Amino acid sequence: MTSSTHASVQQRLATKALEDLSVCVLQTREDLSEHKDQWQQLEHSARCSAVFQSFAWTMATLENSKVAQNLRIFAVFDERRMIAALPLRIEKQNGLRILTGLAEPFQQYSEMLLDPGYTPSIILELLKPHLQNVGADIIHLRQIREGGALYDYASEYFTEVGEVDGAPWLDLTQWGSFEDYLKSISSRTRKTIRNQRNRLHKSAGLSHRIIRQTDTELETLILSSLKGRESWVEAMGYSSRALQGDGLQQFLLALNKETGSGCELIAFELKHGDVPISTEWGFLYKHCYFAYMADWNPDYEQSSPGKLHQMDVIEACFALGIDRIDFLKPASRYKMTWTSEVASVFDVVSPLSFKGHLHAQIWLQNLRPLAKRFVLALPKGPRAFLMSSVKKIIG
Repeated sequence: MTSSTHASVQQRLATKALEDLSVCVLQTREDLSEHKDQWQQLEHSARCSAVFQSFAWTMATLENSKVAQNLRIFAVFDERRMIAALPLRIEKQNGLRILTGLAEPFQQYSEMLLDPGYTPSIILELLKPHLQNVGADIIHLRQIREGGALYDYASEYFTEVGEVDGAPWLDLTQWGSFEDYLKSISSRTRKTIRNQRNRLHKSAGLSHRIIRQTDTELETLILSSLKGRESWVEAMGYSSRALQGDGLQQFLLALNKETGSGCELIAFELKHGDVPISTEWGFLYKHCYFAYMADWNPDYEQSSPGKLHQMDVIEACFALGIDRIDFLKPASRYKMTWTSEVASVFDVVSPLSFKGHLHAQIWLQNLRPLAKRFVLALPKGPRAFLMSSVKKIIG
């Protein structure tokens, strides 16, 4: 068979595949509830661990009425079987209608649930006209992770915006035990951490505990860490869309009620005597721990509590039988102490109107990166004052 004949056959097969599939845009909670079983079956078979597109995450997100009113879930069916789901919503911002991830700004990855028997590019080509005709000015997908169903297609057909970052991850199945894993860490790092831990042990002792979703303390601990994280962000002069208002708090309270959903909230706490010095929490999903947020006691900053605590968290994951840890972005130095594996993560856009083109070209591709570099280059004090002043002006 010649190369041209082969290409022709492949094109006919792709066309036939498209003809056999149908698209349904789910726009209400009731629509979603009707497809719960199919959605969860798709979760279990999908090649990626898309916790932020799980049924539990999606339903918890819809507790926010504004999100529920603008829901756009693009579901693909092969006859009656759901084989793909891309959960999005229309976000109204400064006169723009932006098609973005359903759980933004709380989700950490944009992803499409996809049955492994189907080719991502064929499904996304099928969805393309539906995405373009939804009435948005621009498609803006944040944090698309390498290895996911969206990655290759978005790399080729969308426009990258902002800086490329990374999500460190760790495959625990490479080692038979935590002790074996620890030997893979440099001897210098092990010695430094051991000395820091010994100093704390001698004074009041160190203890570590795991708080599961059924524990009544979990909500209190998570809400306390949110306040601590918000204070740290403000003191450093940073900004976080996720921490603005009480949206994340309400979302987490709703998610915590979704027991038995396959997505479990879990927290870890490191104490010096009776004093908490570091807290970390995230989600257990498909044998993977997603490390969502950390908070630490500023009085212990010299002891690098986040780095010290990460060792306890990894040891706990071995004990719990977890196969993989996703540290999420950014690829910060303390995370890279514990792994050398990093998945590329980037944001993409696809303008759909003249306003969308202006927003992408003027703001997202030029002014926003310049403004971000300027702000981050400032010393902590002036940066915090500037961000506080902007926050007051915006209200």
